Amino acid sequence: MKKLIFLSLSVSVSIAQAFELKTESIGTINLNGALTGYSIYTDNKVGNDRKTRYDVGSALISISKSAEPVGFTVIGGAYSLPVVGAGLSNTSDYTKLYSALPIAYIELAPLKGFSIQVGKLPTLIGYESAFTYLNNYIQRGLVWNMQPVIHNGVRLTYSADLFSVKFGVNDGFYTLSTNHPKPAFELSLALTPVKDGSISFNVLLPDKSSRPNDTSSPANKRVFNLVASYTLDKITLGADLTYVEAPKDDTAQVLEKAKASGVGFHAYYDLKPFKVSGRVEYVKDNTDAGNIDLVGLGNSNKAWTFTLTPAYAKGPLFIRSDISYVSADKPFTNNGKKNQNRLGVEVGFIF
Repeated sequence: MKKLIFLSLSVSVSIAQAFELKTESIGTINLNGALTGYSIYTDNKVGNDRKTRYDVGSALISISKSAEPVGFTVIGGAYSLPVVGAGLSNTSDYTKLYSALPIAYIELAPLKGFSIQVGKLPTLIGYESAFTYLNNYIQRGLVWNMQPVIHNGVRLTYSADLFSVKFGVNDGFYTLSTNHPKPAFELSLALTPVKDGSISFNVLLPDKSSRPNDTSSPANKRVFNLVASYTLDKITLGADLTYVEAPKDDTAQVLEKAKASGVGFHAYYDLKPFKVSGRVEYVKDNTDAGNIDLVGLGNSNKAWTFTLTPAYAKGPLFIRSDISYVSADKPFTNNGKKNQNRLGVEVGFIF
């Protein structure tokens, strides 16, 4: 008689720990995810936005196994990608951007400190997470809005005690979703000079003829990014600096070279069961003859944003609120205003 592959089942529910399925044949499989709903009130609408929106924040399940030496990660479901100052879409429209299976890759670790990942990978760029339940805020910032989110590709990683190096080839700003996929190169150099501090320099260099798609227009943006983080007891500080340029190319529909830059500062205080997160940003879209908007507030606009997110979590349940403000140099709302206030609430559970 064949042995049962499930020798034991260990289940625990908390914000930070997944269900564990221990198997004899392939090892421990981790299962986690979230089911959340949110509402955001906007005083000055943008595009086809509603005054008040109710929708699913995250309805996602993650299944993963550590690379020992073969592992995998799969995340599937529905998700929202709200951004301060930008019009809000339905969760179904956000989900269509990267499909209901946004993350799915295999990982090999043939040597200590070295790994290879192949599949749909989260980007190396930036400080904030794509998925609401993994982010400190309900809404992402405008610096995040300049950055890529998900790639189809291959990534090599080497990690040591004080540094790590990552290099990969992918489809840049998700060009595999078009009939004209183009390659891009990614690189990340990270240092951990002190126990609770880290700094990384990240680069994405797409093919200059990458065509625009639903996830990015233009899609040939070169991204140079610096991320830093430091934790002191219950306080964590972070910084996210990004410079973006889209080279002139007729195929990419960039008539003249376009540039933009932004910096975001993050801080959160974690005093369980309470947590307060804050973000301040400044973004600038340079004037260009091609009328290319790389930030999301219109060509040649600049703005600063502020977001405060208090949260309360008890076991798997949580509730949090977003208070955000955007002040721009030029009007960007439907009623010609230069500023926008939003108030958001998200509730749900994380397992």
